[in-house]
Amino acid sequence: MRLERSGRSPTFKYYLVKDVRVGTHTAKLKKYLGRRSPTTRELVTYEKKFALGLELKAAAAAGSLGIRAYKARYLMEKQVYALEELRYLVKLSVDILSKSELLAYEEQFEVKYVQGTTAIEGNTLTLQEAGDLLLRGIIPHSRTLREVNEVQNFKSVKAYRDRYKGKVDPAFIKRLHSLIMHNIDEDSAGTFRRTDDIGIAGMDVRLCPSMLIEDELRRITSSYYNNVKAGYHPFEEAVMYHFYFEMIHPFADGNGRVGREILNYMLARKNYPRLLFPGIDRINYIDALRHGNEEKYHEMVTGFADLIISQKASVLRENIKNILNEPGVEK
Repeated sequence: MRLERSGRSPTFKYYLVKDVRVGTHTAKLKKYLGRRSPTTRELVTYEKKFALGLELKAAAAAGSLGIRAYKARYLMEKQVYALEELRYLVKLSVDILSKSELLAYEEQFEVKYVQGTTAIEGNTLTLQEAGDLLLRGIIPHSRTLREVNEVQNFKSVKAYRDRYKGKVDPAFIKRLHSLIMHNIDEDSAGTFRRTDDIGIAGMDVRLCPSMLIEDELRRITSSYYNNVKAGYHPFEEAVMYHFYFEMIHPFADGNGRVGREILNYMLARKNYPRLLFPGIDRINYIDALRHGNEEKYHEMVTGFADLIISQKASVLRENIKNILNEPGVEK
């Protein structure tokens, strides 16, 4: 937020201003403060008093700008609006939370994410057990060594993901796979499959021939970055990439976990929240991918959009209200 003056002396008008940008489109939101230049102390008071109202209006403005800023093949306008509003709220949360609050949030998110993404593949660790293992190093004795390794390998995955700042490419994909499959299947870890006699459980699809895997990965990766550069919606393009990745099925095992890592990496790089896969949302996620298998791409993409909006929008909005809406703050 910033102070802005308009008009001519001696009838200046003073406003608290919030600028919003989505792509090349911008908006300016104003809160009238009066005709007298506020002191530094008064300005601080105004910023606290009007922060919540301006920020929520800014989030709504970001949603409206998103409809103008992006092209979409499958997303509906209301979903583009909600996704861009959500992206604004994510960035705002990062800005207003303390370092300790952000760390606590990230730790809890990681536990939920890892437990969810491994559970899709049959891992039976509970959320409590996953948290004890990832955060406190407590190994659940009632689980197999493979299940323990499936979860704790994500410590290395997170460390690599957090320091990697480049684009998705075959080297990045192989590295993720090698970390995810460490102490599970070392022979194939980080290596694209060399056979074609595998399938996807529960889906009647023909997978990419093994000899074409790397070429196909480069093709869908180039398509993702080119489409985003051309103005197509980043969320939609990330979902389509995720679907194509799973249909290529580049590894003998671990494709789902690697694919979901890449999806969330793409979303985070564009400042969208990452997806979780708890409980009923796992079923919705799998159902959305099945729509893609039936070439119902509208249903698939909108299913992913509804999933992330339902997971994050109301929670973020409530958290922001709790932080900014102190006693005496104007709503």
